[in-house]
Amino acid sequence: MIPTRDELLELSLRRQGNLREAPFGVLLQALAVHGRTLVLEVGRHQLAKTIVLEAGVPVDCRSNLVQDTLGGFLVAAGRLSEEDCHACLARAAAQGTPMGEALVERGLLTPVELFKALQQNLAKKLLDLFAWREGEFRLAADGQRHESALKVRVPQLVVTGITRFAPQEEVNAAVGPLVGRPLALHPAPPFPLGEIRLAPGQERLIEAIGRGARMDELAAATGLGLDEVARLVYALGVLGVVTPADQLPKSAPAREPAPAARPAAPVHAANAANTAADASLSSPSSLSKPELEAIENELMKVYLAHRRQDAFDLLGAAEGASAADVDDRFLDFAARFAPARFAAPALAPLAPLADKARELLLAGARAYGQLADREQRETLLFRRRTLREEARRPAASIAIKTDLLDPEAQYRKGQAALEAGKLREAIQLFAFASDCDPQNGLYRAELARCRFQQHGSKQAVAELEEALRIDPRCALALLYLGEIQGELGDLDAAEASLQRAIRRMAPDRRPIEALKSLQAKRKKRR
Repeated sequence: MIPTRDELLELSLRRQGNLREAPFGVLLQALAVHGRTLVLEVGRHQLAKTIVLEAGVPVDCRSNLVQDTLGGFLVAAGRLSEEDCHACLARAAAQGTPMGEALVERGLLTPVELFKALQQNLAKKLLDLFAWREGEFRLAADGQRHESALKVRVPQLVVTGITRFAPQEEVNAAVGPLVGRPLALHPAPPFPLGEIRLAPGQERLIEAIGRGARMDELAAATGLGLDEVARLVYALGVLGVVTPADQLPKSAPAREPAPAARPAAPVHAANAANTAADASLSSPSSLSKPELEAIENELMKVYLAHRRQDAFDLLGAAEGASAADVDDRFLDFAARFAPARFAAPALAPLAPLADKARELLLAGARAYGQLADREQRETLLFRRRTLREEARRPAASIAIKTDLLDPEAQYRKGQAALEAGKLREAIQLFAFASDCDPQNGLYRAELARCRFQQHGSKQAVAELEEALRIDPRCALALLYLGEIQGELGDLDAAEASLQRAIRRMAPDRRPIEALKSLQAKRKKRR
């Protein structure tokens, strides 16, 4: 569906629903447009994800899938060993701190690398939901303060999720009513188009739509495939950027040019947030790359932790600190994280951190207000004493237990079932693994091959092509595609697929042997 603004409003106010009626990308857009702060619970069979949104922006996602944990994500990406993962999990459990802190303490990641990994992990957990064809969702009011300092840009997430992972039937149903109709760019979309990073071909599509092109004209105008055009039009339609020309507002305002970037605020010597030491930053060559990295890592370490720290911890003030000590702590904090500091020429490479510095400075100001107010400070001290008393109580022995669903374990069981000749059981196990991790082309490829062995249907070709579209690195899908195309009699397509598989899988000889068998089949036909 490509929703109207009224439909987005109605959807944002629902308490529950299902993803067939309201696909995840549409639901996410509705909540973002109307700035909802809530918890979104999404479930499908045994799978469950809980997404926290603040003012419509996803900041956290909890899941019952093992690969969605930070450790599982890093291990799967080859950035962390299983041994280090378990060691950091045990340390984090013993200290009652996030695993990310253990990774940084052990030197396995820098704070900057940790932040990037957390962002990537959050995005992956959310992108999986675009592939769900069905499932139930529930919206719940959120009265808790969440510790996550992450944020995901909804417009970019919607474009990536729909263009890469949305089921084809969902895309076709959404763009079908647009065929043959001139399209247009909405003069006032909910989110500026400039917030979305587009490839050159996608930018050409925007230009063509701006000229009133129809769906059937866009492929020729852009050089993109029909499926790619349909997916991008659907994504931009969900975002309210693209609309049928006959549905433009009658009194549409003229499109305004993008506002020019505001000049950076000057660094005033009298500003308490800038110390005399910052004068040394006036020369672009005054700081080396290691020094810049140290500043970036310091800011990121504090930024990742600031939402779960109280005023004493954030400012680094002792509980018995005098008013003058608290003043000094705040001024030091403000000097380190003043946004204006990042406008200095020597910190130009770190200019994108100014927004995070601003958030830290505001948090520091709130912390200072708490410590400067006698009543708030006493309340905070009482809370800290209570937490220390609870921590001194004897703790049960720590054992890491998990009831997380593990698609890799299901995949291995599927392989064992297949080797034992239990085809139906293998299909069930591969299907479950693919449901758990829809971005994994290997699980999809094994499932498609097994289904072909069971039914001999041409649908396996489409399923393998979909596996390659979602996970282009899955060379095994190319091998299976070539073998199945050959069995279906499409020898030219089979040879092309196997040639690609040979280049991708070398020195694995399986595609070479498959190609030899195919060539022998050609000779017999002659």
